[in-house]
Amino acid sequence: MKKNLYIIIIVIIFGNFFVPQYSFAFQKTKLDIIPQNDFVVEPGKTEVLLNPGESMVKNITITNRINKKVKFKLSTEDFVGTNDPKQPVVLLGDNHSPYSLKDFIIPEINEFTLELGEKIVIPVTISVPLNAEPRGFYGALIVSNDPDLQEETDGTEVQNKTRIISRIGSLFLLKINGEGKYEGKIESFKTIGPEQSVFTKRPEGFEIAFKNTGNVHLVPYGTISIKNIFGRVVNTLPVDAYFVLPDSTRYREIKWSDGFSLGRYTAHLSLNKGYGDTFEGIDFVFWILPWKIMLIGFISILLLIALLYYFLTRFELRKKE
Repeated sequence: MKKNLYIIIIVIIFGNFFVPQYSFAFQKTKLDIIPQNDFVVEPGKTEVLLNPGESMVKNITITNRINKKVKFKLSTEDFVGTNDPKQPVVLLGDNHSPYSLKDFIIPEINEFTLELGEKIVIPVTISVPLNAEPRGFYGALIVSNDPDLQEETDGTEVQNKTRIISRIGSLFLLKINGEGKYEGKIESFKTIGPEQSVFTKRPEGFEIAFKNTGNVHLVPYGTISIKNIFGRVVNTLPVDAYFVLPDSTRYREIKWSDGFSLGRYTAHLSLNKGYGDTFEGIDFVFWILPWKIMLIGFISILLLIALLYYFLTRFELRKKE
């Protein structure tokens, strides 16, 4: 009897070292939400700063807003930046990028199911090897639904229906401490739309193209100040911080609110490049000439001149005696 008791105690003490752990730290909660036929992944982007050989745990949250029980799967992919203004980031699937992070993003679980309104918080470990270079590494945790294992509200499996797989990525931007290559420059600064310098009404806003020529993602930010022909600042527009991946160009649109403007203007972009305290400035000169209003004003002046001429040629002014 004592022998069996000793065996049980030994198994309990040492079992944790040899038996896989099944007590997970993920958490599920139930929310009262309206079905919207989608699911939400938060956060969309996570920045991590590590030393070589270190690791860190971050949480992601998935909320099911589909009106049925859904099975989800987690996978990892690398992503890179582009020079396309319509597609700033591209996922690489099974391929590895020069800045690969996909093999070092490890979620606590890879599959789970959620009912309508259920939210799950999953710890994700991000780690880097001891020989990691001081630069950027980029990967995404992809959350996808499994149409084959979705269930109708009555519990029966979906059959003879089109498979629609939704994929949402949570991006991880890792920076290794050290002397990385921080380089970037403004490629262009102009108004939104086709290049032009004369407008009939206030432009919709401004477009910034910033190119990252280094090996670490940058986070530029700044302001656009707009001056009239007399040099007075009439508007100041903030350029909120945004990330630009290595070897890519990121385009950013800054809206300018509606309003009446007339004459010559100068827009000055002052942009912090996203490293140190390095700023770059560039000017863009343009004219706003609303021809319809100007035409009405011109016609009004002509009519006034014609009316004055009529009175001067038809009536004689005499001094009263």
